[in-house]
Order: sequence, then structure tokens, then C-alpha cells
Amino acid sequence: MATLTRITLLVMLVHLLINCILMSQANEQPSVRNSSSPVATNGQLFPWNKRRLPDWTVPLLYILHIHPNLTTLNFTGSVTIQLLIKKETSFVILHSKGLDINQATLLGENAGSILSGKVLHILEYPEHDQLALQSPEPLLPGMVYSIQINFSSVLAEGFSGFYKSTYKTKDGEVRVIATTDFEPLDARMAFPCFDEPAFKANFLVNILREKHHIALSNMPKIKTIELDDGLVEDYFDASVKMSTYLVAFIVCDFKSVTAITSSGIKVSIYAAPDKWDQTHYALEVAVKLLEFYEQYFNIYYPLPKLDLIAIPDFQSGAMENWGLITYRETALLYDPMTSSASDKLWIMKVIGHELAHQWFGNLVTMEWWDDIWLNEGFARYMEVVSVNGTHPEIQIDDYFLSVCFGAIARDSLVSSRPISNPAETLSEIEEMFDAVSYDKGGCILNMLRDFLTEDVFHSGIVRYLRKYSYGNARNQDLWTSMASTCSEEDFTSGGYCYTASQSRKNAYLYAGEHIDIKEMMNTWTLQKGIPLIIVEHHGKVIRLRQERFLKILQDDPEWISLQAGYYCLPFA
Repeated sequence: MATLTRITLLVMLVHLLINCILMSQANEQPSVRNSSSPVATNGQLFPWNKRRLPDWTVPLLYILHIHPNLTTLNFTGSVTIQLLIKKETSFVILHSKGLDINQATLLGENAGSILSGKVLHILEYPEHDQLALQSPEPLLPGMVYSIQINFSSVLAEGFSGFYKSTYKTKDGEVRVIATTDFEPLDARMAFPCFDEPAFKANFLVNILREKHHIALSNMPKIKTIELDDGLVEDYFDASVKMSTYLVAFIVCDFKSVTAITSSGIKVSIYAAPDKWDQTHYALEVAVKLLEFYEQYFNIYYPLPKLDLIAIPDFQSGAMENWGLITYRETALLYDPMTSSASDKLWIMKVIGHELAHQWFGNLVTMEWWDDIWLNEGFARYMEVVSVNGTHPEIQIDDYFLSVCFGAIARDSLVSSRPISNPAETLSEIEEMFDAVSYDKGGCILNMLRDFLTEDVFHSGIVRYLRKYSYGNARNQDLWTSMASTCSEEDFTSGGYCYTASQSRKNAYLYAGEHIDIKEMMNTWTLQKGIPLIIVEHHGKVIRLRQERFLKILQDDPEWISLQAGYYCLPFA
């Protein structure tokens, strides 16, 4: 009996202990969950807690209908996004910023889908500009679905997203246009989307407008339909596969001049009607540079048209939207009566920069913004190559030397950063668009070309463009392409052309030993600063050493700590 009592008490104690543990866990769970799960605007838990979107929902196609009202200065639209599901999920997470989401509907692409027409539950988390659409049934891996989202907003007052721009006619009349500028994170201000560069997709854009306006987008217009309410709707051809930040659409009353390149590309320059006569020089330059790039890269420009448009209110010098490049007026318009020679060179350089982006940035896009220099550094470098190739009399190398000295000055500051640098938030990403990405990036490419020789360097970048066309690349992918400038079957022993697997058996003819390009260039792109080479000569002995070049004195307390690391410098 005593034994039975002890067993009963033991069971009761164990049961009590388990209950205490469960109660403790229950009490702790909400705080743990709250710390890891953000709260949506309606008070419900938002199902995703990271800034970057999950990778198991892949956009394939956007069908965008949008109507900017230039009288009320708002816009309405709907977007249908075709999705490939790679992992079972009940949520679709995407971006939206400042948009009023009216309704979201799920459509099954597969015949007989039970989910077709189902309304999705909408959750919004503005802190990450994210939208979660909840399906009543799980979305299955390997299946393709479409979601249709209806939305509205106002045309932005600034220079980002889908915004309002104005200009004055010669008579003093103020006219309004609607234009876009999406880089880096502002496509989400115009339509719900997967607004990260790695989520490339095709786009079909349809724009409603008044009859006295025109509409432009990345691709050529294929038809126009007149509607009963006096509006017209323009339908544009399907785009190539591209990132959301390269999408562009404009409603305006501008006029244009047009020419056709030798490969059949229609090039047009658009400007406000009163400035139409200032577009002819840009047209001449754009045609010549586009033909040069096609020949240099040995890759045709993939779109049937290229529009360049001068926007009255524009924040940066230009934006390389694929097929519809937007410019500040001073970077595109040239008046023979009032513009200077420096204006002429500036226009040529900016056009050369943006046209280079049609390959470096558009055709091959960095995987994430920490490698934005793969876009901007190459475009800066190609300014020099393109101007030298089309107008050698300008001697642009003198200008580029000053660019590199400016990059050295910027990089000698304690506050500098590596060319390839982690960036997650909007402010961190915007800080990447600086002299380090543009100027230092272009200068180290020029340095690498001088080391490898023009032929090897040129072969490497063409290989890089071909391998990653319509895709994304990282810093290391470029160096791999540079170190593998021909295929296995094309390998020629003892020359400059070698593959990564055979490179250690090879040698640069002038270097005397193999140089690991990736290892060498990582020292220039993954750490900040530039080296100062100190040469000491004692009799027959020459001693070389390096230290980081800094604009602080050696007795500064920070000087020693800033000397960590080294820069790989090949010597012949």
C-alpha cells in the first residue's frame, strides 16, 4: 500500500512538472513569436520577417495595366503576375510601397484548378515594403499560378517611383507628364512586384491615356484601342527577361527625331515640343555608339527600338531603363547656339554610359546591390572605350586620368568602403551609388585591362556577357570569366587564352608566372583603400613594400589599424 502511494505521488509530481513546463513554454511563446514575427497593419502576424523575399516563389510574367490621370494626379492599375511555385506555401510575399491594394485574386494556370478565382487575404508590412497574399489552400510546388492585384495611388511628388514632372512652354503654360524612375527599390511604388534584381521576368505593359498624349515603355507599341470614355489604351510588346528596376513607362506630349542603325534598330530622341530642335546631336551620337557597342561586344542589342528621352525634372544624370533611357535635359539636349564644347562631351559620355548599361546591367545584372559596381564600374570604363572608339580625336584618356585621381582621393579617406560591400537597407543601397562603385570600379577595370592586355580582357568580358545573358552575376563570376577566356576545346597551350582548369599550367608571357586573377582582384574589390608602393634602393638591392594610402599622418592612432590587409600587385 505504501509503495502504491509512493508511485501515485511520483506520477502526480511528474504530471505537475510537465504541466508547469508546458505552462512556462506557453507563457514564453508569445514573446518569442512577437520578437521574430512582424505585425501587419491590421494587427495580424505577418508571415515573413526578412527584408529579402523568399526564393520559392518565382515571377515569370507581369501583365500590367496602368492609367495615370494627369488632371487628378493619381493612377489606377492592375497587375497579373504569373508565378512558379518551388516550395509548398500558403503565402505569396512581394513588394508594395504607398499603394492602396484594393483586391487580390488567385488564378490557377493549370486546367481545373480549384483555386481559380479565389480572393486572397491581404496583409501589409510597410516597414519592409512587403505584401503577403494568403491563399485559402496551399500552393503546390512545380505548379504555375497567376495572381491579379488591383491597386491605386497618387503620382509621387519627388523623383522616384511613378512621379509627376512638369515643364513650361514658351507661352508660360505649365504642362504635366507622368514618368518613372525605379532604381534601386522604387518599382514597388508603381505596381506590386518582386522588386529585387534577381527576380527577372517578362513584362507586358498596357497604358491608358488621353488622345493628345503619347505613351512610351520599354518595348514598341503594337496596337492602340479607342475606348468609349474618350481614352485610348496602348499595348506594348512583351519585353525580354529583365529586373523590375529597369521597367519604365511615360505619358507625355513630347516630340521626337528618329534614325535607324545599320542593324535595323530604331533610335529615337524625345523632348518637350519647344526643345525638339535640340535633339539632333544626341541622335547622331546614340546611333554611332549603339553600332559601336554591337560590334565591340559581338552581341546584338536585343530590342527592336531604343528611346532616349529628356525629362524636365530628373534627379540623376540618366537612368538606363532597357529600351527607354531617361535623361536629365542637360545630359541629352544640345543647342548649337548656346551649348559649350564641354556640354557636347558631357552628352557623349552620358549616352555612352547608359548605352553600355544595355549590356552591363540590363543583359547581365548584378545579383544584389552589394555588387552594383558590376553595372556602374563597367559603364564608367566603357565611356572611355566607346568615345575612344568613335571619336579618338577627343583624347578622353586625359579626362579618365582625372577620374582615377578623384577615386584615389575618395578612397584615401578613413570613411571609404570596399567596392563590393554588404548592403541591405535602402540607405545602405543608395550609399553604394558613389565614386567607389563608379570611378574606382572603372579604374580598376582599366588597370586589369592594361595587365591582361586588351585582347585577353576583351575576350573575358564578352565571355562574361554571353554566359550570364538575361541572368544575374556576382563579383566572383566576373573574375572566373576573366580567367577562362576560351572553352576547353579552344585552349591553346602557351598563349593568353586559357581555361580555369588549365590556367595553372599556363603563364602570362610577360609576367613570368601564373597570376590567380580572382585572388588578385579580390584584394582590390573586397577591401577598401589603395596601396602606396614604397621603393627603397640600397646598392644592388631594391626593396618594395606597400602600405595603404591614407590622408592621415602615421602618428594618428588609427593609422596602424587601417594598414591590415594587402593588395596583390603583379610586377614584370
